[in-house]
Parts: sequence; C-alpha cells; structure tokens
Amino acid sequence: MKSRISLVIALGLVCGIGAFSWAGCSEDEGGSPAPAKDTGGGGGVCDEPTDIENPPIACGPEGGGAPACSSTDKVGTCPNNACMYRTEQTGPTKNFRMGRIRLWAPSSLMNLAAIAVDPNVNARCANSGSESFTWLMQVDTAAKTLRTGGSRGSTDDTTFAFLEESVDASKVEGICPGFVGPKDPVDLRPVTTTYTETDGAFTTPKMALINVPIFDSSGVPIILPLREAMLKSVKMDGSCVGKYEKKYWCDGDSLGWTTGGAIIAKITAEDADRVPVKSAGCQSLCAILVNDSTKTEGKVCKRGPDGKVPEIGTTCLGGTGCKNAFQLSATFGAYGVTITTSAPADAGTDTGGGDTGGSSDAADGG
Repeated sequence: MKSRISLVIALGLVCGIGAFSWAGCSEDEGGSPAPAKDTGGGGGVCDEPTDIENPPIACGPEGGGAPACSSTDKVGTCPNNACMYRTEQTGPTKNFRMGRIRLWAPSSLMNLAAIAVDPNVNARCANSGSESFTWLMQVDTAAKTLRTGGSRGSTDDTTFAFLEESVDASKVEGICPGFVGPKDPVDLRPVTTTYTETDGAFTTPKMALINVPIFDSSGVPIILPLREAMLKSVKMDGSCVGKYEKKYWCDGDSLGWTTGGAIIAKITAEDADRVPVKSAGCQSLCAILVNDSTKTEGKVCKRGPDGKVPEIGTTCLGGTGCKNAFQLSATFGAYGVTITTSAPADAGTDTGGGDTGGSSDAADGG
C-alpha cells in the first residue's frame, strides 16, 4: 500500500502545535495517537493500485489488518447501524452524504488530506468531524440518474440541501489576503448525469466539471475543481455505500470505513493555482500538487513568459500527450441522509452569488 511516512511526519507537526483536530491526533484509551499504517503488499484488498483509475474500492480496516480499538467511547454517539446512516433509504430515490473520502492519488495531496479533507468529511460523531466538507449524492434508481454536488452543514446531522448558488471569486481574499482567485464567479450548483449499472454497482460517464466546496468558519469555501469527474463502481447496500465499524475508529488508515465506490477526476494546474489552502500556509492547490520548489514561486506555481502555468501535471485534459492536469483517484463510503430543497439552518456566511436557479447538467460542466 502507499507509504504514509510523509503523512505521519506532517501529522506530528500538526498535532504538536494543536492547530487542527483530526482523527490521527485523537488518543486511544492508552493515551497514544492512533498510528497510520503501511499494510504492505501481497495482493490484499488495500494494496497500492497499479492503475490509479482503478483503486482498491473494498479497502477497509479488516483488509488492512487493523487491530480493534481498545475503546469505542469517543464514537459512542454514532448511530449503531451498518454505516451510521441517519435516514433509512426506501423507494426509488436514495440520498447519501459521503462520510469518508480516501485519497490514492495524487500522492502530494496525501499530507493535505489529513488536515483539510478527513476532519471536514468525517461525521460530527466520529473522529473529530466537522461536516464542513459535505458531498451529496441523490440517486434515482428508476430513471438511472445521479445528482451530485456540495452542501453546507446541517444543524441536525441528518438534513442537507444542495447548494444552488455561486461564490464571488474575489472573496478568496477572505481566506488568504492578497491571493488572486479566478476572475469569474464559481458555480457551486449540483450536476445531474445518467449512470449505467453492472453487477449491482453503478458508474457515471465523465462530467465536465464539479466544483466541490470545503467550508471553513469564514463561510468562503476552498473549492475542489474536478474536471472529467466520474463516480465508478459504486455499490449501494440499503442505506449505505461501504460500511463503518466503530471498533476500528482509531485505525489511522481507514478511520473505521470500508469504502464502496470510487471518484476519478482531473484537476488542471490553472484551476488549482486559483485555489488557496489556508491550512497549508495559504499555498495554492497547484503548489501543493506539484510539490516541487523549482516549479513554484512564492506560494503559487511558477508561470511561463506567456503568463500560463507550464505543463507540470501528471495527466492530460483536453487532448493527448499533454501534462496540464493532475489525476485524482479516491474511494469513498457514504451514509443515508435527508436531502431537502431548502438550505440547512446553519447555512452561514453568504458566498456572494445568491440563488442561481436550477441544477446544471454534465454538458454545462457547472
């Protein structure tokens, strides 16, 4: 499996200064941080993928050889069911919130995941979760369609609503003063697409663009601009995608989740260079992804004489043979919730775009 050495070093610094709360900083009953593990190779379900577009989907604590935690007191308030679902899903329309997003690529994003992704995706009842990164899925099993996108938090941990708005790009200065964001408003509306089903699992076609927000206390989100995004081999099992086991909550690798679907997407270097990451010292997402001081200038990616970011990525978007983007590969678990048409009560600071109308589709790309 992918080595977590650099992740452990980063967490040592993070936990030491007490700046962030995340699962790896939690202490088990014995008073020691739950360690991240390298589960090794040997053909197991958690081995590092040889093809990053096909990550190991059914990877969990048992497949990784994790021991049970000495106590489950810290996650004792989580619902006691197969994936801590809030609302049992019946009928043709199924509503889910992703409760675990496990990154496999790019490797340079692994350090950031523990700081900006995990604690914000985690449910409030588990692993110091904040639910400030809420990614929803609404699956119509009769029409074979999927609606997916971001949401703000929920006051009851059960009821969520898709964002029907845009964010004023100039407000990124609210995250990092002086940072230059995108020129145009960023559309946060959900995307609707079809899907096909094989052996009980569904896969979508590539969607042009999904802007997925991660909110913080300022109300201005970090935005993950995912292009050519697809959900792959997603298996719904009742009210769950994958499963959550309380007894493995302290496992620093799985956080107790066995994932049940994949997210494959691309992030262009140009898009990423307009995304500030406050928890990483206000570097741009591009600077984090490229992870090479010779290709950065200050806290952003170095640009060429034409004013553009050169081809410093790992994959090509919009052609063949180019290197203008970074390949993202992740697996996820999700639990059943209620999705309403109105915003949750704790909608927070206005992002400046107001209501932008109905949902976008795959052709619009957001």
